[in-house]
Amino acid sequence: MEWLAENWLWVVIGIAFVAMHLFGHGGHGGHGGHGGHEGTGGNRKARREAAEGRDEGTPPAHRH
Repeated sequence: MEWLAENWLWVVIGIAFVAMHLFGHGGHGGHGGHGGHEGTGGNRKARREAAEGRDEGTPPAHRH
């Protein structure tokens, strides 16, 4: 118990660290549940291309 009384701050910081990684970082959500970070970029690109009427094999339109 003496160790806990001396190091309570580090215990609280450790719990907060774990909670942030389990429940998300506020603005961008958690690390799991929807395929993680690896899958989000490709899925977002596929949705955008589908909305624009393009598929992955079609090069993007040139924009200025």
